[in-house]
Amino acid sequence: MAGEVVAEGGVAAPVASVAPDGSSPGRSRAAWPDAAKAVCILLVVLGHVAYILLDLAGAPWAAGAPPVWDDVDVVLRPLRMPLFFAISGLFAAAALTRPWRVVLRPRVGQNLYLHVVWLLIGFAVSTAVAVPTFMAPERLRDLPAAVATASTGLWYLYALAVYFVLARLTRRWPAAVPVAAAAVLAVVSFCGVLPGSGDTHSVVENLVWFLAGARFPDAVRSLTARQRPALVVGVGGLLVLVLAAVRLVHPPVLVDALVEIPTRAAAIVVGVCLAVLLTQRLPRLSQPLLRLGRRTLPVYVVHGIVLLLVQRPLGAVTNPAFGRLPHPALAVVVVAYPLVVTAALVWLCLAVQTLAGRIGAGWLFALPGGARSRVRPAP
Repeated sequence: MAGEVVAEGGVAAPVASVAPDGSSPGRSRAAWPDAAKAVCILLVVLGHVAYILLDLAGAPWAAGAPPVWDDVDVVLRPLRMPLFFAISGLFAAAALTRPWRVVLRPRVGQNLYLHVVWLLIGFAVSTAVAVPTFMAPERLRDLPAAVATASTGLWYLYALAVYFVLARLTRRWPAAVPVAAAAVLAVVSFCGVLPGSGDTHSVVENLVWFLAGARFPDAVRSLTARQRPALVVGVGGLLVLVLAAVRLVHPPVLVDALVEIPTRAAAIVVGVCLAVLLTQRLPRLSQPLLRLGRRTLPVYVVHGIVLLLVQRPLGAVTNPAFGRLPHPALAVVVVAYPLVVTAALVWLCLAVQTLAGRIGAGWLFALPGGARSRVRPAP
């Protein structure tokens, strides 16, 4: 695998000569990162679906049901993007020492290109159907600021480019220094004192996890060297208790901000260990996740567009249909509805990428030019 170009999170990037689990180039790469990435992207889509279709759309039929997805979001928020970025940093570790001419295009140029392309697509579709979207600003004059500050739901692509540049520039520093500095910056952001939107804050808050994965790959390899069910149960149980306590007690802003770093670190540990357990104990059942984990990019960039298009039609169908349900059945629908829509959205997103490749629109998912023959859809 050394020297090949593959997609990091669906985005082309050089592969490390040493796999995340410490395997050599001659061995098959570890399966757990793909499984973990698949779960992360599913959680991202699920979060957007639940918020947009149940909360933002103001579905009247769901008003009397328990806020199940709000509670689920509290538990899953520390896991989704932090784990995604920790894995992205892990895949970037070997590239930090390579010359700029080798890494600038796949690691920086392509991510910034895709950020702009899908920002423009999101704005065009939103304007055409007159429905606001988290994928783009509502006004044309706000597009330049959205490109420069990553103030939309496409901030992940922007962040990957910026994070790699920062990791590359600080590669000669002791590893703990940039990671600690990023942690402090994250705490400041959690305190709510920085200007900008929530998406811009997310760029600031997740740098620490990318740097941790990129600068401490040996620690990750040690964590994944064997199955750790006891660690999952112990740390996972403690994490749920802490998150529940924070939700109930409502501590001061500074205390809440300081708690964010250890809770997210614990969530990453649990997520990595669970991915190892899943892929090693249930290899056949984990195969769909492995396939999805190698194609997260189209899901990430396309699902917001599809949500934008189906939001009103789904509301027109579900409001009268679900509004007549008795309360017990309604509670079941509130839980099942976002899950079903999420599964359908993921399938549609992958189908869009497949169709784009067949009609010569691969530029939607990769920076045109370069050694295309060496690009394959897997990080």
